[in-house]
Amino acid sequence: MVELGAFDDDVALTARQTYLTNARQLMLGTDVVPFFQTQLRGEGEWKSLTPVSGEPMKVVDIQRFLTATGFFPFGKADGICGYRTTSAIRLFQEYLRTHGLPAFAPDGKWGPKTTAQARAWQTAGTTADWAQWSSDRPSPECVAWLSVLAQTQAASVASPTPMLALVNRFTSASDTVKPADWDFDPKKTHLLGIRRNEGVAKPAQVMDDLFVLLINGLVFKFVGSTEPGVLADGAKAYPFLVPGQHRFRFGWHKQGDGKKIFQALKPATGGVLVVRSKDLALTAGDLTAQAERNGSINVHWGPDPTWSAGCQIMQGRAYIDPDGALRDCSAFSATGYAALGTKRNGVVQTKGAYTLLADLATALSGAIPNDSLVHYTLLSDQDVARDATAAQHARDALQRFGTA
Repeated sequence: MVELGAFDDDVALTARQTYLTNARQLMLGTDVVPFFQTQLRGEGEWKSLTPVSGEPMKVVDIQRFLTATGFFPFGKADGICGYRTTSAIRLFQEYLRTHGLPAFAPDGKWGPKTTAQARAWQTAGTTADWAQWSSDRPSPECVAWLSVLAQTQAASVASPTPMLALVNRFTSASDTVKPADWDFDPKKTHLLGIRRNEGVAKPAQVMDDLFVLLINGLVFKFVGSTEPGVLADGAKAYPFLVPGQHRFRFGWHKQGDGKKIFQALKPATGGVLVVRSKDLALTAGDLTAQAERNGSINVHWGPDPTWSAGCQIMQGRAYIDPDGALRDCSAFSATGYAALGTKRNGVVQTKGAYTLLADLATALSGAIPNDSLVHYTLLSDQDVARDATAAQHARDALQRFGTA
């Protein structure tokens, strides 16, 4: 079985050590823990690098297959099943699950069933249907969303909203980018959050906001919440992430509790900007104070219903793929943190659609070498309305998710 940590037995020790060093820098930034000197963090467990031999396909052959078929377009065939290769394996398995093989489980483990499907693809010359698009030739929907971003930036520079004026006046370092410096390079990974009905208090945190991932010319959509639902311990006001663009990197959520959860996005260098509100309705009256930097605003998975003290949360039960199809993940989407890694009806419970998002951002990135950032841009309904095509896609998606 090929899974996270496996490597072909002819991979040199120096190559393995180099991989561990690079993985530590990529996934953790300045968050150094001793285990990362020799091990990789899986979902709820540490994985040592382990040699494998006698498998139907070597790790390097799996990597070459995934690259050729569109699941690992910028992958390196180094014979080590690391984070990116594991994500690409899950993408292939999820594609199989949603394209005629519903019993397939996207677990990131390459065994006889996955090998048989790969052999069939090789024989038939099959590739993922999304392989027709790339960052150099984005899909029409991707072009529409990039248009939303460009138009919103132009308007925000010409006439900043009161909240963006706070961003422009902030002089210390942060991971929130001033409008004039927003970066929408299609070769980079972009995640859009669409905060709906801003300024309207909700009785509880509701998963009714839309998230749009733009990567390698493709568009995937998710649902969740961009607003706080509870006060953090000791806090007197709710932190709202300010609209605009923010730099995030992969890291850990719930650090320090001994049960670190992998595959969360954290501020790239220390903190993003928030404004505080005394209640759950962010209004003009809350903008009298300056914005503040906050290092605990992550983009992470959460069960539905859930709560957050300001993080951007995505639900795991479903996503919409580049074809516009709603893909149900409820059979393996956990109902809470305690359920992660356990089995329900014989199926291992994961973060479902959020795991897919993290896999996409891991396996399909690389058009710009060594660029591991996710550029997260928080928008409003009014911003999306700038492009009619994108607005229609947003309405369709919210209807499909049942949150319109």
